[in-house]
Amino acid sequence: MDLPPTPRQAEEQTVPVEMPKRQAWINPPGLQLVLQRGLVNSSEQRLLLRNNSAVGGDNLMILRTRKAPGPVGRLQFREFARRVGGLPAPFEDLATGELITASDDLGPYFWAERRSGVDTVCILAIRRLDTADRQLPEDVDAMDILLRNCVRGAPEAALTPILAGAVGASAEGAPGPGKSRMLSALAGPLPE
Repeated sequence: MDLPPTPRQAEEQTVPVEMPKRQAWINPPGLQLVLQRGLVNSSEQRLLLRNNSAVGGDNLMILRTRKAPGPVGRLQFREFARRVGGLPAPFEDLATGELITASDDLGPYFWAERRSGVDTVCILAIRRLDTADRQLPEDVDAMDILLRNCVRGAPEAALTPILAGAVGASAEGAPGPGKSRMLSALAGPLPE
């Protein structure tokens, strides 16, 4: 008997499609490639970032939208890591207690670092944005973001793609928090 696939099986079988960079849901520096796929009650974008370090693996961002039946709730680190297929190298064994909490104009984010050699730092960072933070794609309630970024330099440089300046707007320039978006020339106020 043929049973329909479980939601997890359906997601695993969904192939990502390359999208133009201007259709990225966020605007990180060093964006090289955008892959997107539809999931069960959500969507996912994987953004490949430039990697000028000698550390193996890709610098990437994984963005997953969520349509919640009720309140969005808190970001659950282990559950999010499981849904995106595990943590990327060199963070496969990262414990929740190793995460450092920080905050910017869009709220809290969590990150950890690993050093490689004398001048290379890799960071893994996560954060959740909701509709109070910025306009989100596809009529969803939240967008969870994971960043793996290895750079030659300081952790602050590696964190740049997940900070408010990069995730507060789409690549097409949708506004971040507190900014209006005029959808039509007729929607603006009338001149006096």
